Amino acid sequence: MVIRRETKRGAHEERRVAKARGRRQTGRMPRNLDHLPAGKHAELAFVVEVLTAGFDEERSTRWAKHLKNGQILRIILYGSYARGDWVEDPVGRYFSDYDLLVVVADEKHADVLEFWGAAEKRLLAELSSGEQLRTPVNFIVHSQAEVDDALTRGRYFFMDIMADGVELLSAPDAPAFVEPQPLALDVALAETQAHTRTGFRARPRP
Repeated sequence: MVIRRETKRGAHEERRVAKARGRRQTGRMPRNLDHLPAGKHAELAFVVEVLTAGFDEERSTRWAKHLKNGQILRIILYGSYARGDWVEDPVGRYFSDYDLLVVVADEKHADVLEFWGAAEKRLLAELSSGEQLRTPVNFIVHSQAEVDDALTRGRYFFMDIMADGVELLSAPDAPAFVEPQPLALDVALAETQAHTRTGFRARPRP
């Protein structure tokens, strides 16, 4: 996974721009990137190429059939670039990331260290060179079963992706996602409490 580095100032700016534009989408995922400049289209096409090529390269080195025959079902852009409220602030040195969800057929291929290391290294190298990529990339990998389970449980993160995401790649035989379900009240409370405890632990001591 390419680790997302984010500042409080940048996160605040994204929220401000999102509120001002009022462009948050709901419902089914759109099928185009008409709201993005041509340069961003080219960058995202390049990122998809790097991810698919890197995955294919990693699979080709495996001897076990179930590891060699892996498949990417979808690559979905979510977050600020999908919604249209990204931030590019040269003065404050904050730039929104491309946030991508890679959905694979088998959970074994969701192992970031084992199957996605080459793609991660190349994306970082390309970002450093600035020739074909000038926007930071953050990607996560989950199996179709994991995403479906999260949607069934009403996990906010994945439900937001279904509401705002844009498909950059979709395999012809990719199964449809399950219908998202509301998050149970007890689960929502437990998640809120967990996030609160984590936030307190993350605060540095004065």
